[in-house]
Amino acid sequence: MFRVRRSPSKLVAAAGVAAMVGTTGLVAFAPAARAAPVDYSSKCYLAVLQQWLDPADVQMDIQVTPEKPTYAVGDKVSVTWHWVKRSKIPADAIQGVGEDKALPRGEVLLSGAQTGSVPVEGERKNPAAAQGEELQLTDMKGEVTLTRPGSVDLTPGKYTTYVDAGLGDDITTACQPVGLPAVSRTLEVEGQGTEAPTLTASPSEVDAGGLVTLAGDNWSTGGLQPELCAADGTACDPAKISANTLTVADGKLAGNVTVSPIVTDGDYTIRVKASGVEALSGVVRVSAVGMRVHITPDHGPAGTVVTVTGSGYAPLGYAFVTGYDAAGASLDTDYAETAADGTFTKDLTIQDPNTVSVGAYVTDMTINAKSPFRFTVPGRELTQTVTGKITEGGLTIGQQQSGVHLSGVTVDGKAQAATGDINTVTVKDSRIAGEGWSLTGSVGDFTSAEGGRIPADRLTWTPAVKKADEASVGVPTPGSPGPIGTGATLATMANAPAGGTTAGTFAADAGVSLAIPAYQKAGTYTGTLTLSIS
Repeated sequence: MFRVRRSPSKLVAAAGVAAMVGTTGLVAFAPAARAAPVDYSSKCYLAVLQQWLDPADVQMDIQVTPEKPTYAVGDKVSVTWHWVKRSKIPADAIQGVGEDKALPRGEVLLSGAQTGSVPVEGERKNPAAAQGEELQLTDMKGEVTLTRPGSVDLTPGKYTTYVDAGLGDDITTACQPVGLPAVSRTLEVEGQGTEAPTLTASPSEVDAGGLVTLAGDNWSTGGLQPELCAADGTACDPAKISANTLTVADGKLAGNVTVSPIVTDGDYTIRVKASGVEALSGVVRVSAVGMRVHITPDHGPAGTVVTVTGSGYAPLGYAFVTGYDAAGASLDTDYAETAADGTFTKDLTIQDPNTVSVGAYVTDMTINAKSPFRFTVPGRELTQTVTGKITEGGLTIGQQQSGVHLSGVTVDGKAQAATGDINTVTVKDSRIAGEGWSLTGSVGDFTSAEGGRIPADRLTWTPAVKKADEASVGVPTPGSPGPIGTGATLATMANAPAGGTTAGTFAADAGVSLAIPAYQKAGTYTGTLTLSIS
C-alpha cells in the first residue's frame, strides 16, 4: 500500500538529450601478414598424474577469413589456429595416442582496440602416434565479432588436448605459453564501437559446488566460457567452474555456473568470455566444503569389502583409497578415478587387522579424508540391533508480517517510482529425498477508493535468497529481476543429485518498485501479492 499526493499545478518542460559517438578516420591499411610462424614455448600439465611435463617448443600461425585491408565494426571473422610445428608425445609417456583420439581446444587472445579472447576448437581426427612421435593435432577454428574500431592484435593463448584413452573420461593435458607469444595477425577495423558487455552474479555468497546465476547485456553468441578468477580479476581458471548452462538470446546472457567442489575459501570474481568479448562479475564469496568420505560397512573381519564414496576431490583425476592404522600409515590401498564433479565410488578389501579407519588421499597423504573402521574377529563379539525411526518432514513457507508499505510519491508531472521491500519469506524444507522447489509470486492491479488504477505489470522486483541457518544443505537460486505480473519466480531449489538432499531453511526477499504514471490520480492504492511454493 502507498499514497499518491496531488501537487500544485505547474508547467513541466522536457528536454531531449542526444549522445554522439565519434567514428575513426577512413584510413586503409594493408593486412599484417607474418612471413614466419609464431614461436610458442609451452609448459603443460597432465591432470591424470597431477604433474607438469617437460617444456615443449611448438609453432603456429593465426589465420583469418576473409582476409582484407580493413574491416567494419560488426563483421564476423573466422579465426584459425594453424599448426606449423606440433609437439611430440614424451618418450616416457604411459602410452601413445590412438587414431582419431585427440581433440584440441584453445583460445586466441585479442589486444589493442578490442580485448578478450576467441575460443577455438579442432576435430578429434589424428593419425596414431607412439611415444616420441609428433602428435598431429588438427587446426583449431573459431569466430569473432569485431566490436571496436582501431587495430586489433591476434595472439595464440592457452590450449588443451583431450585424449580418449578408453578409460571412460578424456585425459587432459593443459598447455600455456611461457611468456606472451608474438602477435600473429593485426586487423584494422573501422566504424562506430558497440557497447561493452555487462555481467552480474548472484548470490554473492556460495558454497564450493554450488550454483551462481549470471546475467548480462550486449553479448555475442558462440564460444561462451566461464572462468573463476581472483577477486582482482587475475588468475582466471576455467577448471574451477565444473558446469554451466549459459546461453545468449538477443544480446542477453543468462544461466548458471557451478563452482568446482574443490575451490578453497576466499573472494572470487567470475569472468565470461565469448566471441571476442568478455566481462567480469562483482565479488563472489566462496566457502570451501572440503574432501569427505563415507564408508559402508564401517566394521568387519579380514576380507570385508568396504564401499568408499568420496566428494570434494580434484575432478577427472585420481584418489588413492586406503586403510589407515592408528599412526596414520597407509595399509591396504587401491585407486579410484574421480568424476567431473569431484566424486568417486570404490570398493576396498580390508585385510590388515591394524585398520582403524578408511579414507582417500591425493598426491600428499596429509590432504585426505577418513572415516572410522572397526576391525572385528569372529567369535569375539556379540551384537544387538538398535532400531529407531526418523520420519521425513514436509515443505512449508511462512512470514512474520503480511503488509508491504511502499514509499509515497507526490504528483509533479513526471513518472516516478514507489519502492519498498517484501516481508521475508521463510522456506522450510524438511524433506530428505532431495526434491527441489519453486517459490513464485503473482500480483493484481493496484486500485484506490477514488477510482484510480495502476496495472499489475508496473510492479517489478529484484529477488534475493540465502540459507537461514548453517545446518541447511541446499543452495537456493534467486529469480530474475523484472515484472511480477501474473507469475514470476522469487527463488528456486534444483533437485539434488541421486542420493543427495536439499533440506534446510531459507530466507527469500525482494526489493519492489511500482512505476507511477506522471499524472496518476491521487489516493491510497492497494494491491495483493500472492506467494506460493510447489
